[in-house]
Amino acid sequence: MSHSLKILAVLVNYGQEQLKYLEEVVRELSSFKKYEVSIIVQSNIQLSIKNVDIVNVVELNDYQLLPLTCRKEIWDRRNDFDIFIYGENDHLFKEHHVDKHLEYLQILPNNRISGLIQYEEDKSNNYYYPGYHLDFEWDYNSVEVYQNKVFAHFTNLHQASFIITKTQLIEIGEKINFNHLVIKEPSLFFKVKKKFKKWLGLKPLNDQNYSVKCKVNTDLYEFAGKKKLICISEFEDNLIHHLPNLYIEGEKGRNKLRSDDKRMQLALSKLMSKVK
Repeated sequence: MSHSLKILAVLVNYGQEQLKYLEEVVRELSSFKKYEVSIIVQSNIQLSIKNVDIVNVVELNDYQLLPLTCRKEIWDRRNDFDIFIYGENDHLFKEHHVDKHLEYLQILPNNRISGLIQYEEDKSNNYYYPGYHLDFEWDYNSVEVYQNKVFAHFTNLHQASFIITKTQLIEIGEKINFNHLVIKEPSLFFKVKKKFKKWLGLKPLNDQNYSVKCKVNTDLYEFAGKKKLICISEFEDNLIHHLPNLYIEGEKGRNKLRSDDKRMQLALSKLMSKVK
């Protein structure tokens, strides 16, 4: 273990509704064999979960700002770990996600970065993709091949998570202030207590494509000069499970956001046909 790469996973949790998912995510992260994993949870309530190293209880007027506190935790520890994971409390990271990210890092150009696609699963084991909705679509002119692996760009940058190496973190920090976060709505900006606002380094910025909550991960792909690619020739290895499966039918007040697996497979076939 002394020679293992060190991972810092910073997860965000709000309230008690999804603690069972958080426990599952922590349990899975703690089971990694090839990596030494440390886990921090940013939460608005105190928690006692096995294998969580640090719980930071953060009080905010608007819970949408809570995920943004995760980036500061990562940046402050940038010299202490080799790999950094950000995730919401209901996205199930697997060890192969890290394996693949490191593998792709070796073959992708420096201005490319590998990403994941969220999926949900119904009781019949059918897959659905909550990010594949509205105008979001695959860019069918974005197919790139590196060492016989096929990649493409999906226009919805949001995946409620990211995996980056220390080197990538530092490079991204040269393009965007990783410790200073940008938010869309000035009204939200001024709701934050002055002291806490200074600690976060928040500043308002208009004309963004994603919500405040999403920007903790989309900023990396939107403003850091690294195009997000999905390895479609190993598609199943690059899916991350959104455990509640709420968007399939729009349960618990969520919108019904998803495309079924048939649409996804048709899109992947079309993309693969672009390979020369």
